[in-house]
Amino acid sequence: MDGMQNWTNYLEVMRNRLLLVNDADSLISVLTDVKNIPIALSTVEDVTDGTGLNMSLSVICSEAKVAGRVMCLASDDMFTTVQLNLDTVKRVDAKISVDGKGVVMKLTIRNGAEFLLMFHTDLVEEDE
Repeated sequence: MDGMQNWTNYLEVMRNRLLLVNDADSLISVLTDVKNIPIALSTVEDVTDGTGLNMSLSVICSEAKVAGRVMCLASDDMFTTVQLNLDTVKRVDAKISVDGKGVVMKLTIRNGAEFLLMFHTDLVEEDE
C-alpha cells in the first residue's frame, strides 16, 4: 500500500506542477520530470506547414523526451513520432481537463497554430 500512496502523491505533485506551466521554460522543466504518465498531443484544428499542406495529428505516449528545447513524443507503438521546437511556443494555458482526470495545456505557437497537450494524472486502478 505504501507504493500506491507514493504513486498517488507523485500524481498529485505532478498535476499541481503541470497547472503552473505558463511558458516554454516551465514546460521544459516539468517535462523532464514527468515519468509514466500517459501524454497525448493533438492539433486543435488542421494546421499548415507553410507550404499549403494542411494536416492534423494526434499521438499518445507514456513519456515525453526533451532534447535541448525540442519536445519529442513517440507513440508507444513507435509508429508516430512528433517533435515540437519549444522555442516556437508563444503561450501555454494549463487547466484541469473537462473530465477531471488530468491536465490539458493549449500550446499556441508563433504562426498561430494551437496544439493540445494532455496529461492523464488520474490514478489508474489496476485489477489484481
